[in-house]
Amino acid sequence: MFILIATIFPILASPGLKIDEVITHEVIQKQDEITVEENLHGGKVLVLSDGSTWEVAPQDLKVSGTWILPVPLKIEKSTNPSYPYRLININSNSSVLARQIASQLNLYK
Repeated sequence: MFILIATIFPILASPGLKIDEVITHEVIQKQDEITVEENLHGGKVLVLSDGSTWEVAPQDLKVSGTWILPVPLKIEKSTNPSYPYRLININSNSSVLARQIASQLNLYK
């Protein structure tokens, strides 16, 4: 609850906004955001908020192993054929190469 208040308070301080507009804005923004929800085996396996599971490239475990949850992500294609995606930590701008190993919806295939 405190996090929600801390997030919304700066927006509430803006003149002319109604509380329902602020709440709607925050809910829409949170639904679009993909985050790391579980960081397993020292960063080797990441479970995202959309239900997908990713294996991180061995050379990047030192990076993913330090990510503090929840981690907001941006997902991009990489040029590495073995790990065809780059998961970018929006907070720190650090990134890891990864491949999807499970998905409920196959969103990234």
